[in-house]
Amino acid sequence: MPEAPTSGGPTIGIVGRGRLGSAVRAACQASGTRVTLTASHRGGWSVDAVPDVLVDASAPEAHPDVLDYCATHRLPLVACVSNLSDTQWKALEELAEGIPVVRATNLSFAHYLQVRIAEFTAAHATGRFDATTTVRERHPLGKAHRPSATALALADTWHRASGRAVADIADERAGLPVSEHEVTHTWDGEALHVRHHVGSWAVPARGALAAADWARTAAPGLVTMRTVYDDLTVRRVT
Repeated sequence: MPEAPTSGGPTIGIVGRGRLGSAVRAACQASGTRVTLTASHRGGWSVDAVPDVLVDASAPEAHPDVLDYCATHRLPLVACVSNLSDTQWKALEELAEGIPVVRATNLSFAHYLQVRIAEFTAAHATGRFDATTTVRERHPLGKAHRPSATALALADTWHRASGRAVADIADERAGLPVSEHEVTHTWDGEALHVRHHVGSWAVPARGALAAADWARTAAPGLVTMRTVYDDLTVRRVT
């Protein structure tokens, strides 16, 4: 039986029993958050009660079922599957017209800070201080696609903030879990490296619970983790 909740957070549904899905389940157990729905390719859907928020940590093949369930129950969604087709991304946008959807390309708070640093640098590295900027990502062997969605998002962040494309996106498949993402700004004779390393699946799992807590009371619409962390950090300051 699911654990009785000991916190004031939402009840959670978790789709997917891979590394992220299992880590989210463990984070729920550690925080006393009740899991009322689980689903996986092999185990099917097991529902004790309709949860407050659904976290999708599955695969593109499960996407139609996830969207149907959320639409039927008007259930906020934290969407953690990144390698979706254009048609699936469009379906996610359509779902967000009626319910809150968090598009969670990267769930880590430190990655959020890395993004903010990139935007800060873009605002100041202009004119005679223009930099050559590159992105590098590393994942263990077996990563489904390359470059990673996070690396592409970092490159897009720099492009939007600076008006200039990154010079290169490098990818590597080696080493230990979970990931590394680095943004490097180079000038004549100097360089600035902003590297984010994740060594445990507990890190994105914590981010998933933060996103679920935020989405429970959010208005309909499609947002990224940037919006979630912007809002949560402002609440702490105020």
